[in-house]
Amino acid sequence: MRDLLTWSIPVGRLFGITVRLHVLLYLPFLVMMVGRGFAKGYGWEALQIQALLFLAVLLHELGHCFAARQMDGDANEIVMWPLGGLAYVDVPHTPRANFVTVLWGPLVNLTLCAGVGVALVTAGGLLPPLDPFWNPVVLVGNPPHVRTDALYSIAEGRWITELGFFTTLVARFFYIHWLLFLFNVFLVGFPLDGGRMLQAILWVYLGFRRATQIVIYCGYAVAAVLAAYCFITMEGDDVPAKLILFSLAFFIVASCYHQSKLLEAGFLGDETLGGYDFSEGYTSLERSESASSRRRQPNFIQRWLQRRAERRRQREEERRLAEEKRLDDLLAKVQRHGKNALTPEELRFLERVSARYRSNRNRS
Repeated sequence: MRDLLTWSIPVGRLFGITVRLHVLLYLPFLVMMVGRGFAKGYGWEALQIQALLFLAVLLHELGHCFAARQMDGDANEIVMWPLGGLAYVDVPHTPRANFVTVLWGPLVNLTLCAGVGVALVTAGGLLPPLDPFWNPVVLVGNPPHVRTDALYSIAEGRWITELGFFTTLVARFFYIHWLLFLFNVFLVGFPLDGGRMLQAILWVYLGFRRATQIVIYCGYAVAAVLAAYCFITMEGDDVPAKLILFSLAFFIVASCYHQSKLLEAGFLGDETLGGYDFSEGYTSLERSESASSRRRQPNFIQRWLQRRAERRRQREEERRLAEEKRLDDLLAKVQRHGKNALTPEELRFLERVSARYRSNRNRS
């Protein structure tokens, strides 16, 4: 069976990056959330919030992609799915490159929060909704009337419940970006940004392998707290939101477990040789070689990891060959028409690939 994340369709290209929508997971989730909204009487508001969420996640992932390019890396694909987005980036295997690439995702959300928050304060005299439990959709009255939780008015010194359409839209825009920032930074674990940033920081002092192990353990702890919170507080209309949180907890556990297996099998790009840890010295390598004859056959998970690593190596080889062919074509174009004939995207590609080849030559 193919990897679940490959069950997606392209919906467009932005800045040379293909944006894909996960058909199997995202569309049913979208239909469920919007359909529930129409059934409860806030269908258009549910559709608006889903559109704002899609935009916020897309901008977040584009922040990762642009940062990867600034770090002499590359980014070519974003997959959108219910629990957020996944940006496929290729950056140098250094703590700084990884930290900067990860940082720019939540930084985009925080920057937009700052701009929109200033607009709410200056234009509307309202404090932005900083409370993570603020509710962007509230049903009151019979028949139900849709509004948001109250915002505090600085000018009037009281809480305002009835907001205009534009103010409500801006408040929801702020809240969604603020919530994305909080979730990604303060929930430490794979694959969230907080876990990746902690990994890059610890990498400097403890090495890649140990840093990854610590983030894996932190992810398990965060997921356990999230799951417990969902079970304890789940009631009434909060059930869908708590189920999403519980799904996020499960996803963190699955991602951390996947990272641990990749690390154990030597498929992550750490500073070991061929995935072997030399921290115990060469004598431990001799012990491992003497025990290799007694090694058991790989189990199902190990075989799956091996197949995944092989597919990754094949994709990297195909990409390398495609880059070499395009590089030759661009060099021929420069020779015929000069460097000014290249487009900005072609110039970025030429500089990025040339820098990568120079780096490889220096290491060799």
